[in-house]
Amino acid sequence: MNRRELVAGIGSVVLLAGAGGVMWRGLPAFADPADGSSDLEDAENQEKSGETDGSLEVPTIDANGSEAGALTVPDRRATVATFFVTGCGQCQAQMPRLAEAHSTLEERHGDDVAVLSVTYQTPETMPENELREWWADLGGNWSVGYDPSPSLAATYGAVGYPVTIVVDENGEKHWHENGVQRANRIVRAAESVLEAGGD
Repeated sequence: MNRRELVAGIGSVVLLAGAGGVMWRGLPAFADPADGSSDLEDAENQEKSGETDGSLEVPTIDANGSEAGALTVPDRRATVATFFVTGCGQCQAQMPRLAEAHSTLEERHGDDVAVLSVTYQTPETMPENELREWWADLGGNWSVGYDPSPSLAATYGAVGYPVTIVVDENGEKHWHENGVQRANRIVRAAESVLEAGGD
């Protein structure tokens, strides 16, 4: 078997696995079936009317490195957020890279950077105990939670998975990448936001 056939075969397996994940879990929903408006439109309307300061509360679970409660995005620090679903092979491949990036950022910057993983799944489709087990199996040790409503993904234009973004303390998105990312790219993106904030 030559290299081209091997790459094509691997690509087919990944595509089929992704399609199976979508069939099994469904696509992330960004529209409210009651009125047809998107979460992004809702967030924009709330911001225009002064009903919100633009921040969203992400419900977090009690898991390794994560506390039950909520994490506010944005808050007083830069935030690295990765969107995932548990049935996604690329999301699983991203986990060790996120762990390395988290460790480096924590060592260099302490609490100045928040790292957050957010699933598009709901507690009904991915119960907290199952998410906790998946998280532990893949070595997660930072905040993990469910995408809120209005949706964090819709607010920042994250479509697909895995998607990694970096947001500054004012809520401005500075970096957005789809797919598996190297740890050093994530670290550089977060550090560039920290450097810009220090000016």
